[in-house]
Amino acid sequence: MKLSQCSYYEIDSTMGKVLSSIRHPFRNFNLESRAHKVISQEKPKPAPWRHTDQIEIERLMKEHTKEYEESLQKHEELDKHLKQVYVTSTNPDEIPNKKNENPDRPLPTDRTTVQPFLYGMKEPERIPAGKSSLKGILELISLHQNDPKIYNAKKIAEDTMIPENTIKNILKYYRVFEVYIPQERQVKAKFAGPSLPRVEIIKQIRKELPAPSSKRLPPPSPSDKDKT
Repeated sequence: MKLSQCSYYEIDSTMGKVLSSIRHPFRNFNLESRAHKVISQEKPKPAPWRHTDQIEIERLMKEHTKEYEESLQKHEELDKHLKQVYVTSTNPDEIPNKKNENPDRPLPTDRTTVQPFLYGMKEPERIPAGKSSLKGILELISLHQNDPKIYNAKKIAEDTMIPENTIKNILKYYRVFEVYIPQERQVKAKFAGPSLPRVEIIKQIRKELPAPSSKRLPPPSPSDKDKT
């Protein structure tokens, strides 16, 4: 009986699952105590050296035996000096800006994100006489639309010190948005479409071409060809 490649793969996967289920209990046995044993070691075990490095170290140990023995011993005086060394850290002082800044036009110190403005641009803090901001113009237009008799062009020009001709042009060519609420209808709306179709189909009987005859014309004679 021959096994296909898929059957071999299924057997390998099942065997791998069985072996891994057997290994897990042995691998996790007494895991916590083994971990504490490794952590409690005073000195970790160094990684093994290479063969060439091991030969070189043995040669140096033989040639400089005295220095090697001194390196293994603890130097009391150096250890005493080391215990007297302390490190303290303090925040550094702020470095002043060395650039010559103009006090009348100081650079911005706030680096936070600027929130979007109401009308898409920043409104000026000071508005000279005879001028107005976008917000002020919109308020004037709104007042005029609500009560055009009181807030006419002459009244607005006197309050804002803007030329009356300019105010008239603003009120003529600019308006603010208005909300119109339709009145409630008591009669149901009817279909306002056309009652007749715009395209009418007209049936006309067209003249039909005569059916082709089954008789064929005879071929021209040789004498007719000579004449042509």
